[in-house]
Amino acid sequence: MCLGIPYRVVAIHDEENCLVQVGSGLRHCFTGLVEGIRVGDWLVVHAGFAVEKISGDDARKNIELIQSYIGGEEDGHVSS
Repeated sequence: MCLGIPYRVVAIHDEENCLVQVGSGLRHCFTGLVEGIRVGDWLVVHAGFAVEKISGDDARKNIELIQSYIGGEEDGHVSS
C-alpha cells in the first residue's frame, strides 16, 4: 500500500524542488512531476515526490482521515 500525505508548500527552491510542511514537520520535496506550484499550494507527497496538487479543503479532509486512522479506531472503521 502506498500513502501520499498532503503537505503545504512553504518555499520554492528551484524548478524541481521545494520545502513543504504539515503540522510542525518540514521536508524537501521533488516537484518535477507537478506543474505550476506556488507557495501556499497543497501537494500530495509520496516518498519525497509531489504527485498531485489538491485544494486546501481536500488536504484538510485527508489529514483528518489519516489522523483518525493513526489514532487507532477500535473497530477498524473511521467515523464520518
